[in-house]
Amino acid sequence: MVDEARTALVTGGTGFVGSHVVDVLLEAGYRVRCTVRKSSRLRWLEGKPVELVELDLVEGDASDAVADVSAVFHFAGLTRGSGRELNAANYEATRALVAACASAARERRFVFCSSQAAAGPSLQGERRREEDPPLPTTDYGRSKLAAERAVLEAEGVEPVVLRPAAVYGPRDEDTLPYFKMAAHGVIVIPGIRERVVQIVHARDVAQAALAAVESPGAAGGTFFVAHPDALTWRELAQAIARAVGRRVLPVRVPSPVLRAVGGLASALGAARRPGQLDLRRARDLSELDWTCSVERAQEVLGWSPEYGAEPGLRDTADWYRSQGWL
Repeated sequence: MVDEARTALVTGGTGFVGSHVVDVLLEAGYRVRCTVRKSSRLRWLEGKPVELVELDLVEGDASDAVADVSAVFHFAGLTRGSGRELNAANYEATRALVAACASAARERRFVFCSSQAAAGPSLQGERRREEDPPLPTTDYGRSKLAAERAVLEAEGVEPVVLRPAAVYGPRDEDTLPYFKMAAHGVIVIPGIRERVVQIVHARDVAQAALAAVESPGAAGGTFFVAHPDALTWRELAQAIARAVGRRVLPVRVPSPVLRAVGGLASALGAARRPGQLDLRRARDLSELDWTCSVERAQEVLGWSPEYGAEPGLRDTADWYRSQGWL
């Protein structure tokens, strides 16, 4: 007999952030079910007491997967690809999943992992707030915003939208190149003018997801998730250097060069693998300010990040070394 009161469905549990959500839920005493595809790599789930359900979120029927769960954590998605691919993986799949939840016999909390990209970069030096009109600048951001609206407008679920800032941590392949560069004594800093960014450890995102389910006032809300301290890219580069134990030479690359390289890589189909620069990331790196206010998450969810930049980046570097990635 499944304990519906403490059973969670996690999509994207085989991925970077989703696997941390699985860990946090198991530690909190939840029974965890994960959707997987035939092509999914199960390395981050091996040895963990999770139920696996094979499901294509775009083309499959999720009714059985959501039938007896108290909460859904939708962390599956696509960060690279064409506008059509991003829309299918991020919007269409989300719409199908909330529809399956809405047709089920009981209402459940539905936590959707969006991105600050759905809101867009900060404007005029002001941190983004949840009530600001969203202005996404990329196909990825637009697909996440469309998915947010599908979740918030759905019937039969208690929706919660999380908008993490730049996520890093153990198992992350996208941030790995910065650590590898630092280990070789050089690190690229985007743009000639100083840029500001907020980051968040994957474990802290997972804790925010748990708080989104267990906080009664979270239903219907949208929340930025980030460490409140903003960093310049130079400060971030130096923090990564300290994490790997090296002195580094920061090399500034003009934004037009970044966009040209990213655009070429995307056009040639060479930017599909994690960690590679593509046009979307080049555009994001060209923005002056990616900051947000986390006051609403702190007040409503009762959430605060555990990892500041220094310990979080050190934790990440240590994990990379333990896996032979660094």
